[in-house]
Amino acid sequence: MSSIITTNISYKVVKEFDTEALITFLIRKKIDFNENEIQIFHDQGINGDSFLMLNEKKLKEYKIQIGPRVKLINLINNLNNQKQSADIDSGPPKKCLKLIKDFEENDDEEKPMKWLKQAKDNPNIVINGNYIPDVSDFAKFITSGIFVDKSLFIMEFMIYGEQANLITRPHQFGKSTNLSMLYTFLTPTFTEEEKIQRLSLFKDLRISEFNWFIKLNFGNWPVIYISFKDLNIKSWQLMLNSLKQKMVKLYEKHRYILDDKKLSNTNEKFFKKILNGTTDQSYLTDALSSLAEYLYIYFNKRSIILIDEYDWPMKNTEKINYDDVNFLFQSMYSSVAKDNEYVHKILFVGLLPISFLSGLNNVEHFPIHILPSIHKRAYFSDSFGFTQKEIEALIRKSILKNINLSDLSSYYNGYQTSIGTNIYNPYSMISFLKNGVITNYWINSGSEKTLVGYLKKCDQSIKEKIQKLFYSFYSSQNDKLFVKVKLMSCLQYDIFKKKELEIDAVFTLLYYSGYLTAKMDGANARLKGEVVEFWKNTKIKLMIPNREVAEQWREWIYEIIGTDQVKMNKNIYNLLFKKDIKTFCKEFPAIYMDMVSYHDIGDTTRTKLHEGWYHAFVLGSLAMYHGDDYQVVSNREVGLDRADIRIISTNKEYNTNITFEFKVALSEDCDMMESCAEKGLNQIDEKNYRANTPSHVKTIVEVAIAFHKKHAFISAHVLQRIEKGSSISSNWKISLTAKSESFQMQRDTVSNFSKNKSDDDSATSTVCKNSLKRCKGITTTNNRCRRTVKFGNYCYQHKNQKNLRS
Repeated sequence: MSSIITTNISYKVVKEFDTEALITFLIRKKIDFNENEIQIFHDQGINGDSFLMLNEKKLKEYKIQIGPRVKLINLINNLNNQKQSADIDSGPPKKCLKLIKDFEENDDEEKPMKWLKQAKDNPNIVINGNYIPDVSDFAKFITSGIFVDKSLFIMEFMIYGEQANLITRPHQFGKSTNLSMLYTFLTPTFTEEEKIQRLSLFKDLRISEFNWFIKLNFGNWPVIYISFKDLNIKSWQLMLNSLKQKMVKLYEKHRYILDDKKLSNTNEKFFKKILNGTTDQSYLTDALSSLAEYLYIYFNKRSIILIDEYDWPMKNTEKINYDDVNFLFQSMYSSVAKDNEYVHKILFVGLLPISFLSGLNNVEHFPIHILPSIHKRAYFSDSFGFTQKEIEALIRKSILKNINLSDLSSYYNGYQTSIGTNIYNPYSMISFLKNGVITNYWINSGSEKTLVGYLKKCDQSIKEKIQKLFYSFYSSQNDKLFVKVKLMSCLQYDIFKKKELEIDAVFTLLYYSGYLTAKMDGANARLKGEVVEFWKNTKIKLMIPNREVAEQWREWIYEIIGTDQVKMNKNIYNLLFKKDIKTFCKEFPAIYMDMVSYHDIGDTTRTKLHEGWYHAFVLGSLAMYHGDDYQVVSNREVGLDRADIRIISTNKEYNTNITFEFKVALSEDCDMMESCAEKGLNQIDEKNYRANTPSHVKTIVEVAIAFHKKHAFISAHVLQRIEKGSSISSNWKISLTAKSESFQMQRDTVSNFSKNKSDDDSATSTVCKNSLKRCKGITTTNNRCRRTVKFGNYCYQHKNQKNLRS
């Protein structure tokens, strides 16, 4: 909404102003006149009555600069609209003001209007057909589908929207449907039949209760509505051709302007150039702003611009130069949104707040976490997605029986506004109601591939945070883990093409894409009327919103660590559930050595002598087990300390738990690594990591792994519960123990389960192992070296001892 508001001075008062009073009034309204412009008002003798009849053309003749001119037109329109409101049978001018009070939940009036019915009363569900999740066209939705009434979004936008607005939401959150609805309501009708037909689309919606608003706005605004989704971005020329086609289609909608013969020769030439399909960039970048001018000439009224998927071209520039695309659309948006005298309001809708929008005239951003205004409402916060009450209303009207609301909530709920309103994913909910199956519907294959590519480039610290978020989501603990970051106010998509990604940029992208949700601080203070200055600069808490998204995270973790590794992980860790710790102790070090070599983890800049990196390596490998049957718990307090990793059975059909403890050896000396592993195993016992073991669990497999760079040594044992009761150490008995082989044997071991060798290959491997000899070297602890060698008598570490002895 314009910074100029007229709620304190009425149309009638302004109409009675003389010239001096009018100039004083305009200066107080911060119309930035210079002395020459003030003198023009004196010379022309403009008083309040004549001021209210001024238009754009007349102000140009008076040579008023564009800045003051736009503000004056805003002010004149607002005052004249106030007069129109006064003339409407449904109520006096104050009705509009009262509506605003009710919208802000001020119930001091004796008879408050029903502005917030969608929040306070039962939601309005319009049923005229079946569930159609893949349709975004409003007219088709309302006539042949099941529609959750969001029509008050139109009023909220027209009353509270700024001159330039940005609304960001995740994919498939109802953005396109709301824009289609807004366009259908506002755009002009040319025949009475068309007006009646289009107005009938809104007859069952909340907005139909507000006759004064309908008379002021329905079919009364020229609207430019365009979506940049699915531009062909395979090459620069293909993109220009695709953009050309969209502009041709847009101009065809408004061909009536040409037929009216009001355009100048220059403007008519431009119009026809677009219609004929030019790919000249100068024409394409000015196409929207020029159309706004032509609409003004035709209707004598400024336009409302609706741009859907405004950031789609920048997001999909893998095959062409990002800077070229960015510059093209920045120029286009700037020409239509920055100080454009022919534009009343503009609304950008998309995924991310792009940096170049900050260069336009105060584009107001409305994300889902927008802080409430001092009027106690977070604008547009519940206009996209479904609220809890809307979900309950949909279920009541569904033919499906015995729907478990808690299951639906765990799968599709979890997005939060700044005032604590929970929002469901609308696409997934409609898909569920259509198919009757709770599963994952929210799939955006293109964005998923792009995002997982970014995640693969992240450093280890970011990957660790991602893994911890995932494992925390399925935890039975109430204190879910979150990552605390500062959301970036604006982004450029090309930032993700860098080799090293900033943590705030990564999590900002994941948040706006819908893969994380925010818990906001400061909202309660704001609702009490307090000024919250710190909010935009403080860090916020991000976490996984629901199970549908968590399952996507599971797939991403698989992608990040590699498909082949996932298969090997499944085989190797399944050995522990089978209690085959002997094979695990033998095979894991060899597989670990192969995998860290493949990922070049041996780089000294990445391999640190602490347990964290190794902890994250194993944790990432266990994603497949995390879910309904098992919880993978990391660094959670148990007994007298924090166990590194526990796999805890949550399904009574599975009676085995697994506990991991990790140690870092200072060298790869065989005895030292074995000693570290034994210390880890003893720590599990001494710190009572068996505490709180579920009563249905009869077996615990305890595994201690000592790491040094690419080497691993394992000590493990299997314990059986002696009797029912507490999980103290004395209630468990060791039934089996095992430890790793020597390092050279690890190198030469051929893993049957990971490489799928035949029996003949296994036999060959056995022959190979039988030909090995034990190293004659002496370790630092004065013990015989445990390594084996193929040739000679000494391993690589003790080869110097050969020279000393000789």
